[in-house]
Amino acid sequence: MHDKIIRIIAPLPPKGSVAARHAGQVIHHLDKAGYDLRPATATGPSYCDDILKFAPKRLFDPMLERLLAEAPDTFILYPEALDFTSFFQAVWAHRRYEELRRIKLVWRLLWRAKKAVVVWRPRLLMRRDHLLIMLTAGLAKLLRPRALRLIRQSTPAEVVVQPLLGRLPSPCPPHEAEASSFALASRQGGTGNIRLTTAWLRASLSRLGKDHPLYGIMREVITICEVFDESRLPIFNRLHDEPASAPFTDRVATLTHGVPLSEFMLQQHMAKQLGQRFALANKTDCEAYLRWYITEASADFGHQLPLPAQSMLYFEAMQGNIEPQTPIEALRFIERNARFYGIGQSLGPKMRAYFNQPLTSNRNGLTRLELLVAALSHAPVNAHETLSAPWDSPELKIWFARLAHGGYPLLGELAALPAAKTRPGLKITGNAGQDTGLGQNMQMSVRALEGVDCKRPVFLHHVNADEIPAQMLKHHSAGAFHIGYLLWELETLPKAHGLAGELLDEIWVPTRFLQDIYGRAYQKPVIHIGKGFDLPGAEAFDLPGIGVQPGQNSFLLSFDLHSSVARKNPLAAVLAFQMAFEGDADKRLIIKTTKPPRSHWGDPESQMQIIRKIIARDSRIILLQAHLPFTQYLGLIEAVDALVSPHRAEGFGYLPAYAMKLGTPVIATDYGGTRDFCNKETALPVPWRRRNVRPRESIYPVRDAFWAEIDHEALAGAMRDMLARPNAARRRAAAGKALMQGYYSPRALRQRYLARLEELGLRA
Repeated sequence: MHDKIIRIIAPLPPKGSVAARHAGQVIHHLDKAGYDLRPATATGPSYCDDILKFAPKRLFDPMLERLLAEAPDTFILYPEALDFTSFFQAVWAHRRYEELRRIKLVWRLLWRAKKAVVVWRPRLLMRRDHLLIMLTAGLAKLLRPRALRLIRQSTPAEVVVQPLLGRLPSPCPPHEAEASSFALASRQGGTGNIRLTTAWLRASLSRLGKDHPLYGIMREVITICEVFDESRLPIFNRLHDEPASAPFTDRVATLTHGVPLSEFMLQQHMAKQLGQRFALANKTDCEAYLRWYITEASADFGHQLPLPAQSMLYFEAMQGNIEPQTPIEALRFIERNARFYGIGQSLGPKMRAYFNQPLTSNRNGLTRLELLVAALSHAPVNAHETLSAPWDSPELKIWFARLAHGGYPLLGELAALPAAKTRPGLKITGNAGQDTGLGQNMQMSVRALEGVDCKRPVFLHHVNADEIPAQMLKHHSAGAFHIGYLLWELETLPKAHGLAGELLDEIWVPTRFLQDIYGRAYQKPVIHIGKGFDLPGAEAFDLPGIGVQPGQNSFLLSFDLHSSVARKNPLAAVLAFQMAFEGDADKRLIIKTTKPPRSHWGDPESQMQIIRKIIARDSRIILLQAHLPFTQYLGLIEAVDALVSPHRAEGFGYLPAYAMKLGTPVIATDYGGTRDFCNKETALPVPWRRRNVRPRESIYPVRDAFWAEIDHEALAGAMRDMLARPNAARRRAAAGKALMQGYYSPRALRQRYLARLEELGLRA
């Protein structure tokens, strides 16, 4: 083993590029010679353990210092490994910083290494990233002419490594080079990076004699794999653990312009607002939507989908006979349609028999399909020994069954092993990372149901009703009980919410307002379950720092600009404030919101534009758009005299609830979910009048929906009353705080959750 360190930065396999294959051959020769070879890359897909990170700066600086500290004897660079298209920064300036960091990395390593080699392709100089890297390399060449070599990629890999080896090695076959790259990556990265690839199949084949019964089959399998290897890799990734059966039966209730579009297809058309793309106004539109759904939707949606036989038969008639006749056609069909329930019959008996053929007599041996999918999906294995005879691997057979029954129904129909039996339990789904009401609800339920077990699979979904069908397709087990914890703001539901009411077993809601809405719309139990939350300690907020001096009264209006401005209705509070305190220089209205998005769907009245014009003439109104840590934000709510919520609709109302929990007086529209806790004893509820929702004011078009338009004069009177009668305000605030600490505590919510699960007979 040489003690010399060689650092190679290249687009490593399974990246199927010319540079990756060339780098694989270089790696093969140097690794075989025993050098301390250390690969790195910034492009995927790759199983290299050393993935270069250029953002944020706190990750880049230590990475650069680590690479410089290793002081490689030779640094080999393939510019394609630092491709400027391989990062995903949204801000233009941030992308430029990343580009500069890549150039900085190249310059520092070329300057520090004792010897350096840059393997480049002249035709790529038309690309800005390649040109900048090569200009940097050219400057280094001028300053260090003897230490740096610039070699065209058309030069054989044997010539590149000759100065290092002191001899010209024999050329190596591409599959050996690829196998060497994977072996090196797995040694560097540990067992998690050992993957079955076509290269390993070729290596296994080379050890079989031509007289071996498997030789012909393996050659055929490798040939099929090679067709796919040049395209997107890997072809399958496991999505979810739960789904092993369809959570509901999709059906075609009535034909749409003569085309059998199913209930789920029509629901998704509304939920994903595909009306502009597929108007469904005539037969041609409907056929185009059906064609898109069957050929593209599963990739776009990213989860399994139902497909009624009636719809598939119609599609086959549209396309002509599409039953695959060759193994490659059939595998393409499987890849394209693997996420559909109910499509297995479209793969003829001949092809099903072909793919289900066991490769060996070993009962743990793989079928042809299992081996193909394992290789094309780069299945992970625990030891290199598995790769020597992958067709006899129980580990890969189990991996295929988990993949097939965990998100690919068509593969599940072809799997030799049945779905693993899962232990009954409770699973809470949604997106806990979202800083939204739904995300907060999910985190609330996770805490409230910690340690709770159930007799059968129970799923509690924290998504909007229009997302429930897709959520059930992602999270389901046989015999499961599905609960939707739903939020909405308008008393009228959009059509996209309708299917959820048929599919869910039960609906939980946080307010009586929502219980009334869903109780009218759905023929399923709708349970008012409430909410429960704790708050961290509020951090003292510096009001003078934003222009509120001691002795000045302040009101707070807060909302997220990414939500609906029309629904939050901030302009009402601004106009009421001016009406209530005209000419009073010691009053302040703070508008805390987020930074404005580039184009906002939810401000059709241009309320924010009008507010900015008012602020330009009235310095008492303060617009605060800086990001605040949550504890500081709570400190702001605690520091003001009152929180104002002039909403036109609200499913729950987190901000008024936060204010009450902190003991801050609340003024709110006497409508929506806030009525559960904002009453005359705990707050100042303000009357309203009914106003129709205009086009573009709601995220979904909803007929006959209305807003609660707050009475501006009554709101102004409530703001004056809040300051004129401070003792009454304090009494209401104390009553609100007691309510929040009681009914809305996490402990009370847990008791309600457990009681309902007991009533349903679900709790273990």
